[in-house]
Amino acid sequence: MKLVVVGGSAAGMAAAAKAKRVGEAEVIVFERSKYVSYAPCGIPYYFEGLVKSIDSLVYYTADYFREKRGIDVRTERSVIEIDESHVVAIDKNGREEREEYDKLILATGGKAFRPNIEGIDLDGIHTIRLLEDGEKLYNEAKKAEKVGIVGAGYIGIEMAEAFIKMGKRVSVFEMMPHVMPSMDEEMARIIENEMISKGVDLHLNEPVIAFHGKDRVEKIITEKGEYNVDTVLLSIGVKPNVDFAKKLGLKLGKTGAIKTNEYMESSKPGIYAAGDNVETKNIVTGKETYAPLAPAANKMGRVAGENAVAGNRRTFPGVVGTAITKFFDLHIGKTGLSLKEAGDDGVAADIEHGTRSHYYPGNKKINVRLVASKDSHHIIGGQIVGREGVVGRINTLAAVITAKMKAEELAMLDMAYAPPFAPVWDALIVAANVIQRKL
Repeated sequence: MKLVVVGGSAAGMAAAAKAKRVGEAEVIVFERSKYVSYAPCGIPYYFEGLVKSIDSLVYYTADYFREKRGIDVRTERSVIEIDESHVVAIDKNGREEREEYDKLILATGGKAFRPNIEGIDLDGIHTIRLLEDGEKLYNEAKKAEKVGIVGAGYIGIEMAEAFIKMGKRVSVFEMMPHVMPSMDEEMARIIENEMISKGVDLHLNEPVIAFHGKDRVEKIITEKGEYNVDTVLLSIGVKPNVDFAKKLGLKLGKTGAIKTNEYMESSKPGIYAAGDNVETKNIVTGKETYAPLAPAANKMGRVAGENAVAGNRRTFPGVVGTAITKFFDLHIGKTGLSLKEAGDDGVAADIEHGTRSHYYPGNKKINVRLVASKDSHHIIGGQIVGREGVVGRINTLAAVITAKMKAEELAMLDMAYAPPFAPVWDALIVAANVIQRKL
């Protein structure tokens, strides 16, 4: 059997490695970048100097996969055509390669969204999807004084910190009324205050309508004013790369991404899809969602690779939407639904609590918002902001939501206690007790 994987990012290489491990197959991977198995999530830390080279963000090299895993990895190949039996690619020297396949996995990922506005194609306006994108922006940013960031989601906030640590003047523009649009406004305000305190020139509820400049960008134009910049980062979202899926006639879902079943099979036999080009299920709502995040992409890839070559029926259950980031030492976590996303059935409780026993040195405040269903009392969402103890608690909430635990059950959860790590009444337990009273 010959398996061809289009895309060598996290999902693609997870699929290829799993396929090679569980089945007798020739596995070929085409990747347009010179890197595979790379971690673009680490780019902000390269800018900060925590990562010494862009190559350090590659977990496994292409040579490793070729020599240790027996996978035919072909980097710097641009796939130009896919039909129901062949993949055609062009290498960096313009030579054409044509490969037949028995099974195909599309791991083409997502595309950074670029709005169709005046000046969008000026030099100096960047997006980050590949490591090469990060390297190009870094080389420009070193020479810049004023950096504009359009979009205040996860990437926008992380890169704002990175540019500040590079000594740049940073302006952030967000069209929504608050940063982190996936979170509720009350929690976002904590983040905004921290950004302003660190020197970010923050513009909320201010859509960008144009970019001006001669050969390269010189100004960001919004509905409220004009702002001088030397370079710009667009971080306004990702859309699924479904160009080949459309040409193959694959069914797309409501989100515009490729529709697969739980086995990562597309609507055509023998063709699978995994990663940021795929629609999945929101475990909380049971509805379709688009969740372009690395943990889900890796798991989808493993499922697709195993099922494609071994005929197994491994399933991917979906996501609850867990994510975490930071701005300087403020940690920001979210899982499940926000109160806004929960709608009329949602109820929220907000608490501020300590991360350790009150007498133990280093005790810090942590803010927790818990969201539950009025009807079922199930915990359906959580947001946590604090300077320590966020990741463990947000992961606990992800498990609570997946297990469909009720507020009453969370309030009785047997969580660890010791003064250096948590108070006897953990913040999650306190929040669960508060939301029970509201319910």
